[in-house]
Amino acid sequence: MDKVRVGFIGAGRISTLHALAYENNPTGELVAVADQNEGIASEQAQAWGVDHIYSDYRKLLSSPDIDAVEILLPHHLHLPVTLSALEAGKHVSLQKPMCLNMDEARQIIDAADASDRTFRMVENYRTYVPYEHAKSLLDAGEIGDLIGMRVKTVHGTSPGGWQIPSTATAWRSDPTLAGGANSIHDYGAHITSMIPYFAGEVEKVHAMADLTTGADRFTGSRSVITWKQAGSEVFGTWDMNESDEFVIDSDYYPVDEWIELTGTHGIIWVTRCSARMVDMPPVMLFKDGKTRSFDDMETDWGDSFRRAGHEFTDGIISGSQPQLSAVDAAHTLVISLAAAKSAVEHREVAISEL
Repeated sequence: MDKVRVGFIGAGRISTLHALAYENNPTGELVAVADQNEGIASEQAQAWGVDHIYSDYRKLLSSPDIDAVEILLPHHLHLPVTLSALEAGKHVSLQKPMCLNMDEARQIIDAADASDRTFRMVENYRTYVPYEHAKSLLDAGEIGDLIGMRVKTVHGTSPGGWQIPSTATAWRSDPTLAGGANSIHDYGAHITSMIPYFAGEVEKVHAMADLTTGADRFTGSRSVITWKQAGSEVFGTWDMNESDEFVIDSDYYPVDEWIELTGTHGIIWVTRCSARMVDMPPVMLFKDGKTRSFDDMETDWGDSFRRAGHEFTDGIISGSQPQLSAVDAAHTLVISLAAAKSAVEHREVAISEL
């Protein structure tokens, strides 16, 4: 095939960023949109120049003119729609988090293994250029052996950013639909994907977290989570804070992140991701008593979705596995689940328990 013909299942807010991947994509094109709200599907399809519109995703899956799908739906729908898509012979890019629990994750792994189609969970943080640059510095041995990792996230308010519709907030406050605390299971899926990206698999987790539910809360975002990497004495911390009075310069969600990687010879910092909270170079390296800055790179969060989409269609054309495979996606999920379990049971939780 010359180009992968892609259909979107789900046309909510986040789909506008996923659509960036198909504006000038040499290996893929967006050809169809499905959403149970046909008005939204039509509006988005018109904006993207797409002719095929569906209110029932099953009709999209039955079309022989569609090779692959991006599943952009609430979490409780990830399992059934993914299984249906693989059964229909479509390549699948699934929005994070993978699903609600490990039983569902195992079903997706089995279905992906049984299929000759590509499955990946899309993780745009892994195609965010500053993170990729930091990973290249780490892999090149610039700070020696990794001995520690620290993640900091802050959720506030952004007058110029996205206004989140109440419908999106409502289902996320229902654990049966969302699967867990928003900042740990939903937004947190970004962070739990970055931990193995930089440091490898996790062995055990401990968390102290405010898991109060409510549509007006970014639930779980006052938390401290610690972990130990598998087979090493590398430890990490992730702390989250929120305040409605904390103003963040963002075009998207009112949240920002920064990461610190400590090695035997130095430290790498990535100072931003979702927003522009601090006026600093996006990547800095401390080594041999000196600090180097790296700022000649794309830093817009939206661009990471474009790159993630290209990785998906490029992988299909070349026959290579894009990030993250079903097994890799399940590991990011289990870190989130272990953190939530630890917070509830007030104890350290081994990944093997789940």
